[in-house]
Amino acid sequence: MFPDEVKRAVYEAQNGYCKGCLNRIHSIHHKLHDTAYNRKKFPLFINSPMNAVGLCYKCHRDRSHLYRVTEKEAEVYEEWLRKLANK
Repeated sequence: MFPDEVKRAVYEAQNGYCKGCLNRIHSIHHKLHDTAYNRKKFPLFINSPMNAVGLCYKCHRDRSHLYRVTEKEAEVYEEWLRKLANK
């Protein structure tokens, strides 16, 4: 589950509208599934705004697969976030 500040940031970045259509955001979806394995392997990325997309109910149900990231992409994001955190 995303922290409230991430939910607010996604909602604000998308002006409250679904990424897949013109409906209002119903939920914030993880592009990379929020599993124990992914939380351990990608602790900075898993609940970051880069792993989040705001979707309406219908798009979350029918189109969420369109917003997935691969494990390789998540590795790149995680590495970038680690470098950013060390600055």
